[in-house]
Amino acid sequence: MAAAQQKSAAGDAPAEERGTKARIERAALDLFVANGVDAATTREIAKAAGVSEGAIYRHFDSKDALAAAMFLSIHEKLAALVRAAARDKQGIADQTAAVVNAYCRTADADFPLFTFHLLYTHRFLPTPEGVDDPVTAVEDIIAAAVKRREIAKAAPALVAGMALGVVLQTALQIHYGRLEGPLSRHAGDLAAAALAVMQPTAD
Repeated sequence: MAAAQQKSAAGDAPAEERGTKARIERAALDLFVANGVDAATTREIAKAAGVSEGAIYRHFDSKDALAAAMFLSIHEKLAALVRAAARDKQGIADQTAAVVNAYCRTADADFPLFTFHLLYTHRFLPTPEGVDDPVTAVEDIIAAAVKRREIAKAAPALVAGMALGVVLQTALQIHYGRLEGPLSRHAGDLAAAALAVMQPTAD
């Protein structure tokens, strides 16, 4: 409830307040990715954002509420992109490519935010009731493909985990400097690998 109220209040706030909130979120993001959510302090966030600590609490109840709000924003965005990919494409091969491209575009647009989501998924799950998530969205795509007999019958949760792992582990390789980015540079290979783990049936 508090998070929803914060979100609603932010939407009605003057442009200056929205700008302050955006600076706080960006400063927090950089510190969370670099040092970890637990290690980052509101004092450090305020200093990096050029605001007082009190300004943070005008927008968020706590540092954890700030981190959770940032996580949920990209979590819901990815879920919406995945579902849009399923609606706009026919067939599991085209749907898989569309989902991979959606992840790649999101990562390329703001890699620190994408990395934050990747590193802290375990911390903020399960999501609040009624909040869609990208993993469930992928599971739904896989379940529908199994029903159409496009891919081998298997547990959607297992196949979704393997397919998403192809994309997300590659993003981690980029984050840790083991692979050159951007993520979209590898989109074709990622889509092919994700499709392969689904074991498409012969036409």
